[in-house]
Amino acid sequence: MKPVLVIGYGNTLRSDDGAGVRAAEIIAQRMNDINVLCVHQLTPELAESLAEASLAFFLDAEVGSTTLTVSTLTPQSNDSNASPHSMNPQSLLAMSLALYGSAPKTTYLIGIPAYDLRFSETLSSETSKWIEPAVEKVISLIQSFLS
Repeated sequence: MKPVLVIGYGNTLRSDDGAGVRAAEIIAQRMNDINVLCVHQLTPELAESLAEASLAFFLDAEVGSTTLTVSTLTPQSNDSNASPHSMNPQSLLAMSLALYGSAPKTTYLIGIPAYDLRFSETLSSETSKWIEPAVEKVISLIQSFLS
C-alpha cells in the first residue's frame, strides 16, 4: 500500500498563516508511520511525493472562515502560464498525474480558521483553538482509511 502524506503549509512568520504547519508538526509527533511535510508554500517538487501516496492531506490557514473546513480535492490544472508561486493543491495533484502517472486516490484539504496575519511566530488564541480539532480530524480520517 502506498503511504499517507500530510502537507502542512503556510508562513510561520505571519502568525495564523502558520496554522497548517503547526497542525502537521503535531500529527508528525503522534503518527510516526506516515510522511509529513511542512513547507512555506506549495511547489512543483511536491508532485513526486504526491505520486507515491494513496491518501493525502493539505493543511492550510483559511482567512475568513470561522470553523474548521474539510473538503475533498481532485486534480485540476492551473493556467499553463501560472507561476510556481500560485500553485494550489489541485494543480499539484494534476502535475503529479501528468509527470508520474499517479496521484492519491483520496485527497483532503483541511482549512484552519485564521484571524491574524501580522508578523509573529505565535498563533492567535482564536486560531490556536482549532489546531487540535484539525489534528484529530486528520488522524481520524487516516485511521478510517487504514482500517
